Amino acid sequence: MEILEVLLKLILAIALGGLIGLEREASQKPAGFRTNILVCVGSTMMMTLAVLLVRSKGGEADSLIRLAAGVITGVGFLGAGTIFQARGTIAGLTTASTLWLVAGLGLVIGAGYYVPALIFTALTITTLLLFHRIEDTYLRKSQFHYHLKAKARPYILASLRKLALHHGVRLERLTMKQDGSSYLLAFSFSASEEKEQEFNQGLLELADIEELKID
Repeated sequence: MEILEVLLKLILAIALGGLIGLEREASQKPAGFRTNILVCVGSTMMMTLAVLLVRSKGGEADSLIRLAAGVITGVGFLGAGTIFQARGTIAGLTTASTLWLVAGLGLVIGAGYYVPALIFTALTITTLLLFHRIEDTYLRKSQFHYHLKAKARPYILASLRKLALHHGVRLERLTMKQDGSSYLLAFSFSASEEKEQEFNQGLLELADIEELKID
């Protein structure tokens, strides 16, 4: 295997892993652009190394299968670190699944199957983008009405909007008025119960929240 072929594989791994990482980054997920690139490049290099050893040292082809299994298992532990549980709700499964999938993509590239890798990437991005919109639009959406009492801090509104953006929640009918040394905020949004619980947990972690009521 010539050095140009190895370089091509690594460049392709950066490009395809980066495309998937861009979607994750835009969705404000913990494993974003650089993480997905590194996972893809790492698994590509490992598979490339295995192919080189088989060709130069006369090893068995079964070693490629064993290495692929080892990579997938190792990335499984990395993905487990992105999963967390809050108030009985499991979150981060899509991120963990994407890391596992990107590692598989790197193995496909490292094995030299470039066209399947391109198809694999296109299907992955389609699933993340299109089905996410379908899920948000048609599945398990409810209307929630929040009433907050928070300390009168100048950054409280910015923190609230940042939290909503992070969880993909669009705040509606947002109002805020001052009550002594506190702010009274009210807003509504539509979301699945899972997403609402994730947003709720993040909201409770804000130090300035004094009271919370949900209708």
